[in-house]
Amino acid sequence: MSANPPQSTLPPSPPQQPGRSGSYGSPPASASAQPRRRRWPRIALAAAGVLLSVSSLPLLGAGQASAATVPVVYIHEIQYSPAGPDIPVTTAKLNGEWVQLTNTTARSVAMTSWTLRDKAGHVYRFPRFVLGAHKSVNVHTGTGRNSAINLYWGHQPPSSFSYVWNNSGTETARLENATGRTVDYRTYVGKSVPGPAYVIYKP
Repeated sequence: MSANPPQSTLPPSPPQQPGRSGSYGSPPASASAQPRRRRWPRIALAAAGVLLSVSSLPLLGAGQASAATVPVVYIHEIQYSPAGPDIPVTTAKLNGEWVQLTNTTARSVAMTSWTLRDKAGHVYRFPRFVLGAHKSVNVHTGTGRNSAINLYWGHQPPSSFSYVWNNSGTETARLENATGRTVDYRTYVGKSVPGPAYVIYKP
């Protein structure tokens, strides 16, 4: 969970337009809350990295999109850290990590064989799935029964390596269609906090 590692394991995919802004937020930490732990060893946060504070009110943050126009499906929200300490790892905590994707169009979008990936190279491949017009779906890190509004990556406890989205340093979520073309991507700077932490983007 480090910012700016020497190399990204994602295949190069140059952005097609300037980034757009997102907002960060998290409920305030209670006095008794345990500090967040690092999920797995990563390279230390580079001095040039800038951590954004996560508070009870959303803060403006950095976001990026790949399309010259509004993408047909965009990364709407990333909850990169569930409530509470990371250890012990449970299915509920893994499912508290999710990415929300939203269809911006007035027609259904077939997303079969699309992929969602992080900077470290974790890849989720969509099963046979159609996202309805103006509908959203959450892709959870853990396990569960797929539906029209929830999909599950399939990671299981007890290993802390089961987490996908970094809660410290920089992270990138990339959505690609079945041909490998980038539909949307977003970058955030995470922060370890006692409560759930998330970032919200505009299309």
